[in-house]
Amino acid sequence: MGNSFKIGRAFDIDVKVHWTFFLLLLFFGFLAYQQTGEAVAALITSGIILALFFCVLLHEYGHSLMAQRLGIEIQDITLLPIGGLARMKSMPERPMDEVKIAIAGPVVNVVLAPMFFGVALLLGGSLSGGVNLISGVDSFGQFFAYLALINVILAVFNLIPAFPMDGGRVLRGLLAARVGPIRATDIAAAVGQAAAVGFFLVGLLVNPLLALVAVFIFFGASGEAQMVRQRETMRGLNVRDVMGTKRRTETVTPWHTFGQVLDAVIHGYQEDFPVLDDEGKLVGLITRQEIMAAAHSPERFMNVRDLMKTDFPTISPDADLFTEGNKMMQESGIRAIPVVENGELAGMLTYEDIGQANLLNDIRKQQSQSRYGR
Repeated sequence: MGNSFKIGRAFDIDVKVHWTFFLLLLFFGFLAYQQTGEAVAALITSGIILALFFCVLLHEYGHSLMAQRLGIEIQDITLLPIGGLARMKSMPERPMDEVKIAIAGPVVNVVLAPMFFGVALLLGGSLSGGVNLISGVDSFGQFFAYLALINVILAVFNLIPAFPMDGGRVLRGLLAARVGPIRATDIAAAVGQAAAVGFFLVGLLVNPLLALVAVFIFFGASGEAQMVRQRETMRGLNVRDVMGTKRRTETVTPWHTFGQVLDAVIHGYQEDFPVLDDEGKLVGLITRQEIMAAAHSPERFMNVRDLMKTDFPTISPDADLFTEGNKMMQESGIRAIPVVENGELAGMLTYEDIGQANLLNDIRKQQSQSRYGR
């Protein structure tokens, strides 16, 4: 996730913090200092928030370790002002695997709550004492009592069936076993968005942070529903099925002039060009971004060699279209990726090619139904 930096690593998982998290610490620390006039109060308040987010981190590790146990690699865990996010490199294929991963986070909080409450009792704390983030706590016992209460809240709140929260993922996993992943996601997303509207209205009256969480839930549900549809659309397809072959791909050499490339863009359908040397070896990529930039000052660029990218991704024609092709395109920000087979250019994979996956799957279904009908 952009604008985040690594603070540690455990269980082969990087832990990152988004820079806006520190704005949260500064904000509450400032409020505590403003109310009490004491720097110690600001430090205590910041310490409470750090302890709270440590519980959030353990919650995310619950998800992550369960995912690892099921064979899913975790990219990283990022702490944000509104909570934590564990990023998986692939989505669970089996519905019950998603249920197990989703439920593992709240289970961590369920385990932590009585542990913290036990420590609180030993130190003379009580849940009835209450805690104010601004004024802080009166004792270590009260501090641990607050952490116990926070973990109860985290467990209960995350189990609300508001997709993409944990409870929503449990709902989707249970539904997917009956109605399939796309229909299950649509239902869970609709429930999640309805809940988000309720959270937003309550947040406007009670807590602006809840309203912000509601916005993330609403758009997160929509975004993930779209991703599931893409995954199902591309299921069983590889890059070779949709890519533009070398015969259909126009190439340029490092010695082509900018004017020649611009003319090819204007009079053709292609906007991104693989660059091949005299021996036919792929040595660069010139994209629409470089072409448009050069169009405003063509005198600065005499030929393709001065424009082309030399550091760019390539992909195999046998790569999975969704888990490798679609993901690589999104992460690289490039609209077209050269497809390389046995060290030679085999074609190009573009956004338009990926968009044809749905049509290709429809054709395959029709052919299958036709064969079955005969």
